[in-house]
Formats: sequence, C-alpha cells, structure tokens
Amino acid sequence: MRTHFALTKYLGLVCALVAYASAVLARPLDEVVASKTLRVVVYRDNPPFSWMEGDQPRGIDVDIGKALARHLGVEPEIVARMTAEDVDDDLRFNIWKGPYSEGGVGDVMLHVPVDRDLMARNNLAVISNAYFMESVALAIDPDRQAAPTSFDAFTEAKIGVQFSTVEDYFLLRFGNGKLISNIAHHTKLEKGIDAFLKKDTVAILGVRSDIEGMLNRKGAKARFVDVPMPGLARKNWLIGTAVKDDSRDLGYAIGAAFEKMRTSGDLQNIFSSYGVTYVSPATPD
Repeated sequence: MRTHFALTKYLGLVCALVAYASAVLARPLDEVVASKTLRVVVYRDNPPFSWMEGDQPRGIDVDIGKALARHLGVEPEIVARMTAEDVDDDLRFNIWKGPYSEGGVGDVMLHVPVDRDLMARNNLAVISNAYFMESVALAIDPDRQAAPTSFDAFTEAKIGVQFSTVEDYFLLRFGNGKLISNIAHHTKLEKGIDAFLKKDTVAILGVRSDIEGMLNRKGAKARFVDVPMPGLARKNWLIGTAVKDDSRDLGYAIGAAFEKMRTSGDLQNIFSSYGVTYVSPATPD
C-alpha cells in the first residue's frame, strides 16, 4: 500500500510537471497551427493599444492579434497582463519563462520596442516585425491660427504635459527653464486632454498615439505640428513583436501576415478605427 501510494504520488508529480512545462513553453509554428490557437500577450493598461473593458480586452493590439491569428488560420487567445518593472521583465514573464501566476507564456507578445540594446540583453526572445513607428508630438488647438515654429511660443502661452515623463523633462529644460511658468503638469494624460479641450492650454506635448487615442475617445481632434525638439534623446521609436528564440518560424509567419495586412490596408484600418494615424515602420531618428 505504501509503495503504491508513493508511486501514485510520484506519477502525479510527474504529470503536474509535464503540464506546467506545457503551459510555460512557447511553441513553434507547427504546434500553434496544430493547437488551432495563437496565444497573444498584450498589456492590460496601454490605451489606445490595449486596455480592459470589464473582462474584455480592447484596442489596436487586440485587433492586430485577432487579425494575425486569422492569417495563420487559427483562433486568437488574447492574454492581457500588467506591465512589470521594465520590458526585460515583461519578456521574461510573457515569452520565455512565464509569470509567477496567471498561467504560462504567450506565443507572441505585441508592443515590444524594437531596440538593439533590449535585443542584446534578451537573447531568449526574438524581437522583430516592427509594425508601427511611435513618436513624441506636439498637438495644438485647431482654432489657433498660427502654428508655432519653436517651443519659444510657449513663453507666452500654456502648454500641457504629463508629469514626470520624458516630454515633461524636455519642456522643463528647454531654453534653460524659460517655459517653466507656462507648463501645466498633469498626473494623467486624460486630465491634460480635458484641460486642452477646455482651452486652459493651447497645446499638449506627448506620445502622438496616446494623444490621438484619448482625443478620439472624447470625440475630438487636434492639429499636430512638427517642431524641432533640441536635446530630446529620441523622438521616434519602433514597436514590434517578440517570440521565443526557438519559435523563429512563428515569427517569420507573423512577419508575412503583417506584410499582407499592410498591403491590403487592414493594418491601417485598425489604427484608424481608434483615431490613431498609422505610421509605417522606418528607421527612427
């Protein structure tokens, strides 16, 4: 009886370990196709790309994940997770190791910065398939007649920015602090957009897709102007995907799907449906 109990316990442990391994191991293309499911990881709180409405994920990346699954001939399983302390942790939890809870890894993770340093630090993940170029942008009141050609214009007019962001630090340092008295700091982008729409500020500086997405949800638009941003370390950057290093064939198939979506206009339409201007990937500044 004791031997039978020990054997049963051992077999149970083995089955549990096998099940756990199956849950956390990323899958190459043939396994994804055989399972008829593509597990897509997106962020829980990253509008307009992904956010939760009740228990349902919504957003640009959610729709992209569903479209990628269609192109692969499988069903999408959208997994929405909170951000970790940094992107390195996100890749570890979502692509090659798995989180401490909430199940295993995804087959692909969206909204990953396509960055050489990030790639070098994370050799168990393959970062590629840039599908969008993000940028820092200046939105101005569409009723404003003259577009500013420099941030010097805000020595006499209020400009809004989200507190403690790269854009905030840029404005604080501009011209040795000449704009400080006219910077309206907001704890959240939505508060900044509300002040902008009430014309408490004449402009707002931030990530363009964030501004456009928030304005779209409020049924409003702004005018974007290209103004030099001297001293800003990076104005543009690429957003792509990550798969596990032994799932490169899945990454290639996803890249081919993205190309079809760009050619057909489906990718552009997804962005447009959330009020965001689609910017094709290119070498960032």
